[in-house]
Amino acid sequence: MVDAGQQRTYEDGELVFAESDAGDVAYLIDEGAVEVFTGHDDQRTVFATLGPGEIVGEMALIDTRPRSASVRAIGTTKLTVISREGLNDRLESVDPMVQLVLHSMLDRFRVAMHRVRSGEEEPAPRRVPEAEALPNSPVNEALRHGVLQQSRMEARLRGAIAEDMLELHYQPIVKLPLGKPVGYEALARWPQPDGGMISPGEFIPLAEQTSLILELDAWVIRRACIDFMAQGNRLRGQYVSINLSGRQFAQSTAFELVASTLDATGLPPERLQIELTEGVVMTNPAYAAELLAEFQKLGISIAIDDFGTGYSSLAYLHNFSADVLKLDLSFAREVRKGPSGARIVRGISAMADELGLRVVAEGIEAEAEGRQLYKLGCGWGQGFGFGRPRPLAQVLADTTSA
Repeated sequence: MVDAGQQRTYEDGELVFAESDAGDVAYLIDEGAVEVFTGHDDQRTVFATLGPGEIVGEMALIDTRPRSASVRAIGTTKLTVISREGLNDRLESVDPMVQLVLHSMLDRFRVAMHRVRSGEEEPAPRRVPEAEALPNSPVNEALRHGVLQQSRMEARLRGAIAEDMLELHYQPIVKLPLGKPVGYEALARWPQPDGGMISPGEFIPLAEQTSLILELDAWVIRRACIDFMAQGNRLRGQYVSINLSGRQFAQSTAFELVASTLDATGLPPERLQIELTEGVVMTNPAYAAELLAEFQKLGISIAIDDFGTGYSSLAYLHNFSADVLKLDLSFAREVRKGPSGARIVRGISAMADELGLRVVAEGIEAEAEGRQLYKLGCGWGQGFGFGRPRPLAQVLADTTSA
């Protein structure tokens, strides 16, 4: 097994690895330098000389092909071992498009080196002949297919936003224990021509990887305001809650986007609530505190969403002008398991009350759970027990008939 992080020392001229070797590790140069070359003796072609802070041998780790060149030490050289697992863990967290670019660069570089070793001096043709091309790895084929699918979905989503083909579904936020709606969370949905839906679990992460999330956020805010204004006095005293992405929140235009949308649609600021996750707020606490204060000065309320999934601490909340704490649905599950979960919820509710925060319990699956959470200090609730996300007209029709 490779000992990642292990340091190895090579003396002047000593071979680190040879062309055509299997590549099981890469190296980070700590001290000294290495020479990357192909060929032997006076027929050797040197490609590069690398020094401290540079990496060597990574190509074979990324595409699992044999080494394309040899590497030897120049003077006494110290290298730190990088395992295949250590590199792949990092690559898997990178956007597939970036991965594809990386693999494509490696493929072209290997073909170019192959031509150099073959003694060819003419520029490579626009398309490498099939006989000379390196074999495609299953990883590359799967990656290309995945990126193609993602690219197509991205183009479709961009068109759906531009052409107003998305929908907003609304889930009631109720006052416990009776379950009377006080507001509604707006959630984006993507209907398809065949009557189906593309899951938010598919298109929201895609939007977050690109600038599309900025367009999607803007669409959601505007559509939610329009929907609520269209109801006239029917929703008097109730608010709409929208989720603001971390990328949108970090924009210098975030406040202007929200303020101008309210102005254009006529929705009173006190009828809008902005939901932000713990992680978004804590990315830049000083900036967050300033922007949240600006929103509240306008009359907008602020909810910290999914509390308990990030920093899991109330200690930082006194630094921010939040109004609402939304307990992640995992807390409702813990309460179902037994008294230890109930004690946690009771403690959080008590501390939130000291900070002047309203507590909304998410993930409530039955009205009986709502009553139990109310006894533990949660004044408000949300979940399938009080209604699933649906178009506003359907939600209101059910409320009227209930």
